[in-house]
Amino acid sequence: MMEEVDNIIIHSLRQIGCDLEQSVTSLSGFNTELVVEATVRCLDIIRPGLGLSTILPVNMAARFRLGATLAQACAELGYKGDIGYQTFLYSSEADLRRVFMFFIEKLPKECDKTLNEPISNIALLEKSIASIISQGLSVPWLPHYCHTKGFRNRGRTNGPYISVNLEIPTIEDGEEYQDYCIHYLQSVPKQVQNQQSFLPSLISYNAKALHSHPMSILDRINWLNKEHCNKVTCVNAPDDINILNRVSIKDTMLTSKQPQVKDENIKEPMLPKQEILNKTEKQELEVEKIKVECEILKTNIEELQDEIKKLNNSVIQITINYQNEEKELTINEEQTKIKARIYDLLQDSEENIKKLGATIEVTTNKLINLGNQWEKHRVPLIQKYRQEREKHSTKASASQKKLDEIKLLKEKERELQEECHNKDQQYSQLVTEVQKLPKEVNRSAYTQRILEIINNVKKQRDEINKVLADTREIQKEINMLTGKVERSFTVVDELIYRDVIINDASRKPYILLATLHSDCSELVSLVEETGATIREIRDLEEQIDSESTKNVGANLERITADLKQMKQETAALTAQLHSKSS
Repeated sequence: MMEEVDNIIIHSLRQIGCDLEQSVTSLSGFNTELVVEATVRCLDIIRPGLGLSTILPVNMAARFRLGATLAQACAELGYKGDIGYQTFLYSSEADLRRVFMFFIEKLPKECDKTLNEPISNIALLEKSIASIISQGLSVPWLPHYCHTKGFRNRGRTNGPYISVNLEIPTIEDGEEYQDYCIHYLQSVPKQVQNQQSFLPSLISYNAKALHSHPMSILDRINWLNKEHCNKVTCVNAPDDINILNRVSIKDTMLTSKQPQVKDENIKEPMLPKQEILNKTEKQELEVEKIKVECEILKTNIEELQDEIKKLNNSVIQITINYQNEEKELTINEEQTKIKARIYDLLQDSEENIKKLGATIEVTTNKLINLGNQWEKHRVPLIQKYRQEREKHSTKASASQKKLDEIKLLKEKERELQEECHNKDQQYSQLVTEVQKLPKEVNRSAYTQRILEIINNVKKQRDEINKVLADTREIQKEINMLTGKVERSFTVVDELIYRDVIINDASRKPYILLATLHSDCSELVSLVEETGATIREIRDLEEQIDSESTKNVGANLERITADLKQMKQETAALTAQLHSKSS
């Protein structure tokens, strides 16, 4: 029974493109890589667009993430059993059988293929290429600007070819012009008006350069790079020029002194005291002199650097003071203008006050008149505005409802059109596939297998029903017998108890009857307990068989190997983190 189910699963997986070897005849031959590949291919057909890889990753964290995503996708499709990453990474035959049967039931009808159809990878590739070519040939020709998808839309560029004349110095230009280009000329991206004309401008400039001087572009690029480096060094180190000059001056002084020392050394053999000195002592004296001079140079350099820092700080402070003084100057100028205007008005203060009062009265009267006129016009306008707003609100609500209804109808129309278009495409594809299929297809093997499976299921169901009926009849007989025993015991107990009241000799049989009844009840309870233990033993044996099919030992070995790999990966990552932090 299970072999037939495994054969159907393997055959259907081969038909959807899974690369299964001929030696694989049951789900026990599936390893983790095959399980992941088969599930990903089934999910791609059922729910296209997931973008999952059929190759099992090497990293253990990525494997666990892939298993979790596969389990989540199965749960979203409606799988009701227990599923998780362990179902795919540490799988058992029963779980795989349930999952793949669920996938086969969910596969669309378009994926059902006949037995005589080729199932190799090359045949599937050829078939996909043929379907794409036939689909492309069935579509009518249109110009490239009418296509919204595909490579035909790339027939022309997105924008026009606009170039700008670029100004770039050459080796043949004069020194003055080169200095101007280095210090004042804008860079090439800034010379271009917009980003779209940047590449056309470079292409045009290079074409002109190749036409005029075909072998001078590399030399020109090298020259520009050298000038740029010189410019950067000059800009980044302006404060060190004086120091370098001083160092060079010091070096010249030392070089000027060295020949004098050599002359003295030449004259030394003439003196009797200097004949005792060895060459080593002379060299040590020279080294000490050089050390002293180096220390003097270091101190001079440090003093110069301190002076440069002080000058920079003083320049910054002077600029800040200058800006503050400029702000104070502007404020003082505005105040002087205001004060001069006030002084002009104070010369004839009484007349100016009278003029200001007259102008204020005139403006107030004008404002009062305008306010009265506005009040006369405002009341009727407000009433009209309220009336019109109420009318427009009612019209707007009605029009909004109609617009909503129209939008819903348009959406329904679009959905129906899309459904019709998809159904037409499916119909045309099915027609072409039916025409390509051979007319004489032998499906008797599959139908016979299915009928045999159905007959076996029916037989097993009949046997189960028979066993259930027998158990029910036996239970009824047991209940009837227990009732008879209880009733007979009560009757005998009453009769003997009456005799015990009349005759004392019947007391012993009454005691024997009570002991017999208790012993029989104990025996019945023991039989029931033995039956329960036998049932528990059978259940445990079935559980043992089911657990043995799950390959717990192999799964434990795989889990331990994966755990070792995880520890190695974490150790490598921690080492990388420590190296980066250090």
